[in-house]
Amino acid sequence: MSDQTQKVAEPVTNGATIFAKIQSLYGTLSVTEKRIADFVLNSPEKIMYSSVTQVADELQVAQSTVTRFTKTIGLHGFQELKIRLAQATERSTSNADAEEDDSLPMKMAQTAANSVLDVASYIDREALKETIDTLAAARRIMIYGLGESGPMAQLLKMKLTGLGLMADAHSDIHMQSISAAHLDERDAAVAISQQGSTKDVVAALRSARSAGAKTICITGQSKSPITEASDIRLVCSQRGIANIVDSFKSKTSILFVIELIAVSLTLQLSEDNAMAEGKLWKTTASILDKLY
Repeated sequence: MSDQTQKVAEPVTNGATIFAKIQSLYGTLSVTEKRIADFVLNSPEKIMYSSVTQVADELQVAQSTVTRFTKTIGLHGFQELKIRLAQATERSTSNADAEEDDSLPMKMAQTAANSVLDVASYIDREALKETIDTLAAARRIMIYGLGESGPMAQLLKMKLTGLGLMADAHSDIHMQSISAAHLDERDAAVAISQQGSTKDVVAALRSARSAGAKTICITGQSKSPITEASDIRLVCSQRGIANIVDSFKSKTSILFVIELIAVSLTLQLSEDNAMAEGKLWKTTASILDKLY
């Protein structure tokens, strides 16, 4: 038994694909582990574009069971499984892609266009409307994001400030916690997270909700910790970020949602009162002398 456990725990090397590793260990797996292995081998794309919660629900097993399976086959966790699957899938088409390197700009443009169209088709219209109403009525708006989501939080801040709204954005975890604690029922908090599982951002959103603020998330995962801390959920992508292409799709989708919020707010505020138009003109006038 100890020899078998040692063999199972061997890490996956770069030279061997994850498919070969699973097949080599298949006979040593338990009945439940074999179900997970079959799912990985037969539906690798579903694994790549799902969270561990979604996979566990699909197979009707506990999340911990899926995590233990990844360790059994020599990985550190579910995220590494997704990365290994992406690498193995891409390796089979790498030669064909190399022959078409000159079309990369067009490929990326098409990927971006498809991502935007996908979001436009399935974004929750009611959630979007509630977001616009909430932001328009809020006394203060705090926006949180870390990593690549940090600059996107700053972009949303710039858009909202340009509309005359009192908005601020924080990518420092201490400032996120402090600002969230000082919000109340007159305020709103927006959190941006591609995976929806960044602990500090989720913690800031929970703190803001506890303080009485309305909480909104912009994320790529409908079933994630950040959605549980949000009153309003804007899910802009149902895929994970297992590789660089998926990461590009995710960021493109979130940037589109930010622009969608800004344009929707501009239209609503302009319709509501003439004062809003005056604020828009103030924004334009304030930067006229900054241009050549």
